[in-house]
Formats: sequence, structure tokens, C-alpha cells
Amino acid sequence: MKIQFFGTRGSIPVSDNQTRKYGGNTTCIYVESKDGNPIVIDAGTGIRELGLYLVKNKIQNINLIFTHYHWDHIQGFPFFIPIYIKDTQLQIYGPSKEIEAKKALSYQMAMPFFPALFDGLPSRIVFKTIEKSFTLDHIRVESITNNHPNYTVGLKFTEGGRSFCFLTDNEIYAESHRTSYKSFVDFIKDSDLLIHDAQYDDEAYKVKKGWGHSTYNQVIELVQAAQVKYVVFTHHDPMSSDQFIDKQIGELRTKFPDYKIEAAFDSKKIILE
Repeated sequence: MKIQFFGTRGSIPVSDNQTRKYGGNTTCIYVESKDGNPIVIDAGTGIRELGLYLVKNKIQNINLIFTHYHWDHIQGFPFFIPIYIKDTQLQIYGPSKEIEAKKALSYQMAMPFFPALFDGLPSRIVFKTIEKSFTLDHIRVESITNNHPNYTVGLKFTEGGRSFCFLTDNEIYAESHRTSYKSFVDFIKDSDLLIHDAQYDDEAYKVKKGWGHSTYNQVIELVQAAQVKYVVFTHHDPMSSDQFIDKQIGELRTKFPDYKIEAAFDSKKIILE
């Protein structure tokens, strides 16, 4: 599998001198199977650039998975060029506990909020409710319910004996939790890679408990319990500067030298083979 980040920021996109290294686009990840079949995770502002890549490479059959429908995970969808091309076949997977994907996307592509209406898109779009386990090409996809104010799923992708988990917008130690800590440990156990939300440091978390996000140290505790040796932090807070993120990563690498610890940035690529 090939994994590439097109958006790593949480809440709102940012663009200033302090965020150039890790980028300012909101959440969007691209996964490609060994046969070259595409899976897009979330449609934050990073999906605009990803759309240009897919068009350039004439990729027309696309799977798009939504973890949930907060603005920072759907706001780039109206700028995703493939949806305006009639030969595009787009399969959209998403949770339907609170609202269905079509309705969520249609709301933001409605007058007076956006000039192009969802129902007028020329691409062929099919909606599917995300399940506990399903297969896309040769990739097995599993889901778990995250701890977040609105219904959100975490995902695990497995192909050819290699696997990674993506848990964005997840509060590991939420007081009013949907999913227990042990369940998260079991879900990610022995994966090759965990990509996890670390929007806060410990100090910020004290006043933001219940907001549905985790800290760097909480994620490290989770990978230790699950015996996952490679972790990538994402969903960076819009207030987190490059210097701030560098400091968090540097301290953790010093403290946990046996782990591969990184922070996601726009265009970062990972190959699992």
C-alpha cells in the first residue's frame, strides 16, 4: 500500500509563515493498493490537490471514505475536480448513524452557500454505508467507533499482511466514551503503523476535555499497549506552529528511542510492502 497525506490540519485550514513545514490543508489522505486502485479518506481542503493528481493520472474509478461530516472533513469536496467529470465513478462510504453522506454533502453544495448544486454533478456517484468490515480491491477495511462529539469512525486497512490504522478525531480517554480504551488497543494491536489525532499537548487538553481529540502522550501510551512501533501524528491544531510540532516530536523521540515517531505533513508519503 501507498499512503500519502494531502491534508493534516484540524478544525480550519491555515496559511502563514509558522505552518509551512506541516501544511495548512484540512484532513485528506490518499491510499493506493498494490494494483493502483485509489482510496480517498475524508475530503478536507487537501482533496483539491489530490483531485488534480487523479485527473492528471486518468484515475476515474475512485473510492471515498468519510470518517465523519464535520466541516474540516468535507469542506474540500466541492473543489474535488473529478466530481465534475462525467466519466468519474465515485463510490462514497460513510457512517449513517446521525446523517447520511449524501445529505451532509448536499447541505454545503446548496444555494446560497455554493453555486454548483450536488444534484447537478455529472459524475456517477454511489453511496454506501460503512460497515464493520468490507473489502476494496485487495484491501480489507475495518472500522471502529471513535470518541468524538458526533458519530465518527476509525479505520484499519490491511493488504498482503501489512496494515495501518487511521484514527482521527478520537479522544482516547473520553470520560463519556463510545468506545473503551481496551477496544482501541485491540483494534490497532500489531499493526505496522498508527496514524492518530494529536491535536493537543497535555496542557491544552486540561481545558478541552470532551472536545473529541487526544494528546501526543496519550497516543504514545496507546501504541505501547498495542505494541505498534510506528506512529504518525496528524490533525494538528490550527494554533500549532511548525516549531511547536517539532518540539513535541523531538521530545518523544528522545524519550522513546525504540519507536518510529513522526508528524504528518502535506505530501508526506509512506509505503507499506
